[in-house]
Amino acid sequence: MFQRLNHRLCHYALLIAAGACLFLINLGGPYLWDIDEGRNLTASLEMRESGDWVVPRFNGQLRSHKPALLYWLQVAAFEVFGVNEFSGRLPSALAAMLSLLLVYELGRRMFNAEAGLIGGLILASSTLFCASAHFANPDALLLTFTTATFLFFWIGYAKSQRYWFAAASVAAGLAVLAKGPIGLAPGGVVLLFLLWTRNWQLLFSRIPLQAILLCLVVALPWYALVALDTKSEFLADFFLTHNVQRALNPMEDHSGPPWYYVVVLLFGLAPWSAFIGSTLWYAAKDVRKPVEDGIAYRFLACWIAVYLSAFTAAATKLPNYILPTFPAFALLIARFLDRWRKGEFVVPIWVQPVSLAIVGLIGVLTTLGLLVASGAISFGDLHARTWPGLEQWAFLGVIPLAGAALGGWFLYCQRRTAFVTVMLLTAVGFLAPLAAGGSVALNAYRAPRPLVEQAGALQRDKEIQIGCYQLEYLPSLNFYVQRVIKHHQSDVEAVNFLRQELTVFLFLPRRDWELLAPRVTTPHRVVAVNADMYHGGEVVVVTNH
Repeated sequence: MFQRLNHRLCHYALLIAAGACLFLINLGGPYLWDIDEGRNLTASLEMRESGDWVVPRFNGQLRSHKPALLYWLQVAAFEVFGVNEFSGRLPSALAAMLSLLLVYELGRRMFNAEAGLIGGLILASSTLFCASAHFANPDALLLTFTTATFLFFWIGYAKSQRYWFAAASVAAGLAVLAKGPIGLAPGGVVLLFLLWTRNWQLLFSRIPLQAILLCLVVALPWYALVALDTKSEFLADFFLTHNVQRALNPMEDHSGPPWYYVVVLLFGLAPWSAFIGSTLWYAAKDVRKPVEDGIAYRFLACWIAVYLSAFTAAATKLPNYILPTFPAFALLIARFLDRWRKGEFVVPIWVQPVSLAIVGLIGVLTTLGLLVASGAISFGDLHARTWPGLEQWAFLGVIPLAGAALGGWFLYCQRRTAFVTVMLLTAVGFLAPLAAGGSVALNAYRAPRPLVEQAGALQRDKEIQIGCYQLEYLPSLNFYVQRVIKHHQSDVEAVNFLRQELTVFLFLPRRDWELLAPRVTTPHRVVAVNADMYHGGEVVVVTNH
C-alpha cells in the first residue's frame, strides 16, 4: 500500500477520502446537541440576522463564551447551504480535513512520507477527533490552527527560513480568534523546545517579539472592536470568567482527578490507544538521540507536555480541552508503526499481540456499551437513562474484533505492512458508520426539533411568542424556532403567558405541565409531545390557540 501510493498527491487523495468518509457523510443527520451546538448555531443565526459581525449574542443577550471566528464561518455556510445542522457543522468538518493534511506534512518533514500518511489516517480515525469534526464548536478550528502553527514553525526551524515563523504567527492569531488565549499555547511549546535544544540564538533573537506582534495584528482588531461595542463587558466576562475562573475553579461541576486526561486519551485515541504504551516506550528511548529523529521526538514531547500539564493543573476539566495534543500522539504512533513494519527495531514478541487484544476488547466493550445504553441489557440503575434503538448499532463491535483477528494472522505471517494496513482499515471502518449514523439513533430523544415541527412553532412570517418553563438547558430550541425565547422563572409567569391574546407556544417538561394545567383557565391545548434525553422524561408544547 505504502510503496505503491508513495506520492504526495496520492497521499492527499487518501487522506481526503478518509476524511470525507469519516466527517462528511450524514453530517447534518443528527439533531443538534445541547448545550454548545444549540448556543453556537443560534449565536451565528442572530449574527446573520442582525448584520452585527462583531458582537456575538444568544437569545438577544451578549454571548461572551467564545470569540467570533466560528460564528463567521457558520454564517458563511448558512449563506451557501441554508440554515440547518449541516451548515453549522461544516466548518468543523472542513477544519478536521485540513488538519489531516497539516499532520501529513508535519510527519513528512519530521520523519518521512509514510509516517505522515499513517499519522494523518490515525488522527482521522481517533474517536475524539472524529467526534470534534461532527460538532459545531471551536475545537476543530483550534486544533487546525494549532497544528498549522507547529507545522510552519517546524519548517522555519528545519530550513532556517524565517518567513515561515511569520506564517506560524498568523496561524496562532487565528487560533486566538477561534478559542481565545489557548491559541497562544504553541508559544510555550516552542519556548520549552528551544530551551531543551539550547537554541539560544533563535530564542534571544528578534523573532519571538516579531511573532507576538504579528499574532496580535491578526487577533487584536476584533477583540478591540468587541471591547468598544460592549464597553469592555465581553472582554471582562470572556477572560475573567471563561478563562481565569475556569483555570482556578471547577465550573459547572466539570472537575476531575490528576489522571483525568490519561483516561481521556485512552478513550479518545481509541482504537489507536491500543498502541500508545509501546509507542511511548520506544519514543522515550529516541528522544535524547542527537540525530534528526531525536529532535523531532523532543518537539513532539514538548507539544504534549505543555498541554497536558497546563490542563491537568486547571481546575475545570473537559475531554475536548486536550484535543490539540492528538496530532502529536498520532505522529508518535505512526512513527512507531512505520519503523516497526520496516524492521528498524525489534519489539518483544508479546507487544503487538497485546495491542491486538486491546483492539478486540474495544470491539467487545462497544457492543456491550451500546446494548446497555439501549436497555437491551440491564445494568444497575441505568434503566431510566436508556435509549432504545442504539442496539441496532451493536454490530459495529464486530469490526475491531475482525480487524484484530486478521491483524493477528498477518502478524503470524510476518506481513507487517499488511498488519498496519489492516489496523488503518479497521479504525476507519469502525468509526465511519458510527459517525454517520450512530448518533442519529438518538434523534428520537432530542426534543427541540421534533417539538417545533409537531407544534408548527417555526413561524417567521407571523407575530407569535415562544416561552419556556423549567427548560433552561435546551438552547437548540432557539435555533429551531429562529427567534428569541422568553424563559419564565415561576409558574405564575408561565400561566400568565398562556393567557395572552397573541399566539404563544410554551415548552415545558410534561411532569411540570401536569402540575400547571389545572391552573390554566383560558383556552389551551397540547400540540406536541416528545421524549428528551437531557431531562429524563417527556417535553410538551402548549399553545393558547
